[in-house]
Amino acid sequence: MKKLILAIVCVVTGITSLSAQTVDDLFKEFKDKQGTECIEIPKAMMSMASGMMKKEKGSDLIKKIDHVRILSIENQPSLCKEFSEKAVNLKKKGYETMVNSNEDNEKTLILVKTKGESISEMVIVDIEPSECTLIQLRGKFSPNDIKALEGSFN
Repeated sequence: MKKLILAIVCVVTGITSLSAQTVDDLFKEFKDKQGTECIEIPKAMMSMASGMMKKEKGSDLIKKIDHVRILSIENQPSLCKEFSEKAVNLKKKGYETMVNSNEDNEKTLILVKTKGESISEMVIVDIEPSECTLIQLRGKFSPNDIKALEGSFN
């Protein structure tokens, strides 16, 4: 009996881990689908952009971002539904949840990966019935950098 229970637990664990998606998996799976747009901004472009910015709110944060990837799905309800089902199984190992909101047909999830006291990666997932966005920011910034931006969104 113990062997049977152990076998069932192993199978369930294996199936669960196979269905979980990483951020990279979501980008790979959806970037080439019709109705999606995928933008990647490497460190060199981020450096150029930060050099051109005037001293405004958020300009210090932009200097600290090394890489940005954005996946956008618009006016594709069936594709958004598929994306939503996959994003729900997003592997959160190594990430801390900063925001998890589910209101009026809109889901927002913000995850951060930290190294010491700094944030090395931020992932933002926003899901609506006909629009979905996945944003991945990599760099080295602090929670205070994020807090400094809060006033600009209000």
